Amino acid sequence: MRKPSEIRAELSEASNDLVALSEMESVTLEQIQAAKDKCDALEAEFNQAEEFETIRAGVVARNQELQAASVQPPSEPVETPMEVKNVIPSKISNMRVKNFASAEDAYVAGQYLAHLGGDQRAGEILAAQSVGTDDKGGFTVPDPLSNALINLLEDYGVARQYCRRVVMSALTWSVPKVAAHAAVSYPDEAAAIGETDVTFSQVLLTAKKIAALVKMSTEVTEDSIVSIMDTVVQSLAYSIAIAEDQNLFNGVAGGINAVGIKGDASVADTNVASVAALALEDLTACSVSIGNPIVGARNAWYVNPTLYHGPVRDLLNAAGGNTIADLEGGQRPTLLGYPVVFTNALPGASASASGDLLAVFGDLSLGCYFGDRRSVTFKMLNELYAENDQVGVQVTERIALDVVNPEVLGKITLT
Repeated sequence: MRKPSEIRAELSEASNDLVALSEMESVTLEQIQAAKDKCDALEAEFNQAEEFETIRAGVVARNQELQAASVQPPSEPVETPMEVKNVIPSKISNMRVKNFASAEDAYVAGQYLAHLGGDQRAGEILAAQSVGTDDKGGFTVPDPLSNALINLLEDYGVARQYCRRVVMSALTWSVPKVAAHAAVSYPDEAAAIGETDVTFSQVLLTAKKIAALVKMSTEVTEDSIVSIMDTVVQSLAYSIAIAEDQNLFNGVAGGINAVGIKGDASVADTNVASVAALALEDLTACSVSIGNPIVGARNAWYVNPTLYHGPVRDLLNAAGGNTIADLEGGQRPTLLGYPVVFTNALPGASASASGDLLAVFGDLSLGCYFGDRRSVTFKMLNELYAENDQVGVQVTERIALDVVNPEVLGKITLT
């Protein structure tokens, strides 16, 4: 196909010839028509050639764009943050735990204690798990560890569950107590109503430290750290909970409460000569000794399970009226219509010494205050047991326990 420029030049000449013919006197009609047909043909050829050139130019431009796009200058490398991989071994997730929500929680808690003992790799694991760091490069106590221990304390300890909890903002904390209520009078018509006062007294709570310490080997592997953490946390929680209950019920010399309910002379006391001499009349006498002084009190029995399932159950069975179903299924943990709360802080069926506390009756939330000054705190002792290649896990707290309303409580003790 000819170029448009060539066709345009020929078309220009043909057009001039047509104009010249039209001005001649001797020209025929056939000559003019032939010249005109030639011009029309050249014009059609020119339009076709120009359209072709337009399409060809577009194709060439498109090819050039594609070629330019395929050849890019090398770009500078972009720095991307390193992906934090899951450093918890996959086999850990398949392990069973008793005291943590998951095996991963137990693993992180164990790595925290290992880090406190100087394990650098454990610190790297904690960093990858985003446990958190302080300005000195240490790590905060993992929530799973604190939660597991606190939950176990709540489960094991009667004092924490049933006493009235008070958050203490200082070493000593004064708690108001109603000493005398308003008096009611019966005035005559138009007579003055006698004035009375509601008087208050102060109960002073003093926080003291309570601590527990267990040892664990430094050769703890990833396989065993989960089961070891279960054992360590359970042991710590059980020991602290029993100590709290001992201070509340029996009193501990030099402890949180030296007297306890056992030594509080203001608590109504029902005496029995021995565990074998315990009778239903003694249980009844204890339950009515407080006289339900406060409406709405949620009274309950607090006894050792060996006392309830032994001598007390024998008394209930001996009372008669039992069916085979009762004897086979046993009794529910209730006594004289009140719920029974078990605690191992009381001596139970093995009580034999004078003054041993057999049972407590009443509402501990009204009778006793549990002051919480400082929550559970961890410390790793990595030098004390270095000779045996062991480390110590120390847990401390600061609490107060006091009997503030002894009139709402009753007890049974040996004479």
